[in-house]
Amino acid sequence: MRIGQLAEIAGTTTRAVRHYHRLGLLDEPPRRSNGYREYALGDAVRLLRIRWLASSGVPLGSVAAILADGRSSDDDRDVVADLRALIRAVESEQTMLARRSAQLSAMLAEVERGNSVSVLPAELATALAEAVEHAPSDTVGSALRHDRDLLEALVISGKAPEELLTGYSGTMANDDQREEYLAILAEWSSLEGRTPDSSEADIDALVGRLVELFDHQKLMIEPPTGAATAHGITGAALSLDDLIPDQAQREVVLRVQRELVRRSPSYTDL
Repeated sequence: MRIGQLAEIAGTTTRAVRHYHRLGLLDEPPRRSNGYREYALGDAVRLLRIRWLASSGVPLGSVAAILADGRSSDDDRDVVADLRALIRAVESEQTMLARRSAQLSAMLAEVERGNSVSVLPAELATALAEAVEHAPSDTVGSALRHDRDLLEALVISGKAPEELLTGYSGTMANDDQREEYLAILAEWSSLEGRTPDSSEADIDALVGRLVELFDHQKLMIEPPTGAATAHGITGAALSLDDLIPDQAQREVVLRVQRELVRRSPSYTDL
C-alpha cells in the first residue's frame, strides 16, 4: 500500500506518517523500482498503535520505549514510571476541570437568577449589589463598589482571609451593623481631598468606629511576619498607596490596622 492509503487506515495524514519516520517511530520502507514506497500490513499495525498511544496521551518521546520488543527490567521500570506520571498529570487536570466546571456552574446559576457574575460568595455578592443599589448617596455607593472590587481582587489572587469575607458578610447581613457601616462609609468619603493634619479629629473618630465594628466581628490582624512599610507589604504587587490614593483615607486604614495588630494575641510591644 502507498503512504496515502496507510495514512487513511490510521486516520491520520501523510505529513504525520513522515513525521513518525523522522522520529524513528515508524520504519521507512525502501523505494521500489517505480519510485514509490510500499508499506505492508505490519507498518499499518505499527502506525495504528502509535496513533492509539498518542491519542491516550502518551508523548511521542515515550512511544518507542512502550512499543519496543525485548525490553529489559530497567526499560519496564522506566515505562511504568512514565505511565504513572502521565496518570498523575491526567488526574491533576481532572481536578482542575472539575473545579472549573463548578465555577462555571455557579456563574450560570447566578446569571439565571438575574444576578451579576462575581467571584465572591453568592450571599455576599447579592448583599453588596443590593447595598449599592439602595446606597444613601452616590459617594457611599461608589465606596461600596470600591469595597467589592477590592474583595474580588483579594479572592481571585487567593489573598482574602476567610475571616475577612465572613466578617464582611456578617456586617451586610446584620441590619444594625450594615447601617453603621454605611454611615462610616459616608464619613470615609467626606475625608477625600483633605489632609490628615486638617482632619485629625474626624480620622480619630472614624478609626474608633471602625475598630468597634471589627470588635463585633471579632476580627483581628496578625502582625506581619515579613518586612512591611507604610506603603504596603514589601514585594506586594499593589501597595496601600495604590489601593487608597487619598492621604486622609489611607491614614484611617493604617491606624485601624495598627490597632487590630496591637490587639492580636501574638502582638509583642517592642
